[in-house]
Order: sequence, then C-alpha cells, then structure tokens
Amino acid sequence: MKDQAELLRQKMLQKSAFSAAQKRKAVRTLAIVSGKGGVGKTNVSVNLAVGLAKINKKVLLFDMDIGMGNIYHLINGSPSSSIVDFFENDFPISQFIQMGPEGISYIHGGSAFSSLFRWEDSYQKKWVSALEALMEEYDYFIFDMGAGATEESLNILQAADEVLAVTTPEPTAMTDAYSMLKFIHMRDRQKTFYLICNRVDSLKEGRETGHRLKSTMERFLHVTPVFLGSIPEDANVRKAVKMGQPFLLSYPKAKISFSFQQIVREYAEELEEIPNEGSRFLDKLRRFFKERGGYE
Repeated sequence: MKDQAELLRQKMLQKSAFSAAQKRKAVRTLAIVSGKGGVGKTNVSVNLAVGLAKINKKVLLFDMDIGMGNIYHLINGSPSSSIVDFFENDFPISQFIQMGPEGISYIHGGSAFSSLFRWEDSYQKKWVSALEALMEEYDYFIFDMGAGATEESLNILQAADEVLAVTTPEPTAMTDAYSMLKFIHMRDRQKTFYLICNRVDSLKEGRETGHRLKSTMERFLHVTPVFLGSIPEDANVRKAVKMGQPFLLSYPKAKISFSFQQIVREYAEELEEIPNEGSRFLDKLRRFFKERGGYE
C-alpha cells in the first residue's frame, strides 16, 4: 500500500508539472524583422497585434528598437517609461506595460537617449524572469525588432519561435530581407519563417515578390517560408499614422485593411497546424546567455 501511495503521489506531481508546462506553452513568440528601415515593419507589427486582438487573442507588443522606439506614434500613446527603465530599475515589468487599442498591451522601446543601450550581463536573469512571469497572461509576444541585427537583438531573434520578415518589391529591400533571414537561419535551422510584401502596386506584384524570395530561400537555405500575403500601397496608411491610429481601426473598409485582415486570418490558420512549443523560448534565451558567459 505504501509503495502504491508513493507511486500515486509521483504521478500526481508529474501531472501537475506537465499541466504547468502546458500552461506556459500557451504563448507564441514572433519576431518581426526587415533587412532595412522604411519598409513599414512597425506598421505591420502594430496592425498584426490589433488584428489578433480583434479575434480575441491577448497580445503583448515589445518595441525592441531600443532608443528609437516609435510604436506609440501609431497608437496615439504617450508612455512615461520604457523597457530601458525596466532594466535600470528594480520595478516589476508589469509597471512598464502600456495599454493600446483593442486591448493590446505594449512596452515602449524608448527614444532620444543620450547614450546607446547595451545589454549588460546583469540584465539577463532579470529579462528571462520577467518574460516567464508574463507568459501565462498572453497568447502572443510580438517583438518589433529594430532594422538590422545587433548583439542586443540577437537573443530575441534566436529564441523566438517564429520570424516574420517584411519587405517591399524593391530589389534592395528584398536583398536585405534575405540577408537578415539567412543570418537568423544559420543560427537556428528549425526556425519557422513568414513573409509579407508591403507597398505593392498589384496583387500580381506582391505574389511575384513573395515567390522570388521564397524560392531563393528554398534554393540556398533549404527552408520553406510561409508567404502570408501582400499589402497594397494606400494613402490611408499615411493618414492613419498622422491620426496616431492603426489603419485597421481608422480605415476598416479600405482596401489595405481587407488585405491585412486576410493576412491575419492566414497567420492564425497557419498556427493551428503547428504544435505550440512556446515554452522553448525561455530555454533558448537561457542557453543563448550561457553561451555568452554572462548567465549563471
């Protein structure tokens, strides 16, 4: 009887641990990148967050363009603190979360700093612990990355379950996007990649651009990204930016909004086919920091 009771206790503990792990797996982690600035990456990040919120997903959007963050401009926000304040102070990360439209949450990347932000070794455990504390609260972490790849952003790019690259039909934008994706793929060959072509003149141009970039990745990297769709050039985007609102909300009936809603649906449907292993995000972060020698 004693052995049976002990076995039962062990099974209950295993079940509890498994349930906790399953609960942590709820969050999806997506890093949104571009090879260069000016392709509309942040607009895509904000509107994707809003689009997911409109289908009842809880989203936390991180502005990782640290020191030059501008997400708040697109959601009429006026944050009094930023992610840098979190790292440099002893307050919990929840105090730095701002509320945006449709119930999305976001953390400001900060702007106009007099000195460059550096990823100190002391920040590493703090960052991992903070993200772990938030994982059960959200369905998605979306990281709007700065243009290019830096030492400070590499940890997110390596750890995120998925990477979405935003490009335009311009050859330089496509080349830079491919270079960025190659850079990430060489460090994690299991990464899931998505593509969006922004500012297209026609659906045909968007499909051709997406196909070229996808074919190039298949040929040279032996990886098949998912092309989510294209976004048409639309003057309503500039109007929405001036209003400080996501175009999905300010111009819901515009052509660009219909196209983007289809992208949101495509992304959500793709995720239904992919097993959720979001808990690997923290494991990858820890491993990355250990490899750098600053995490103990």
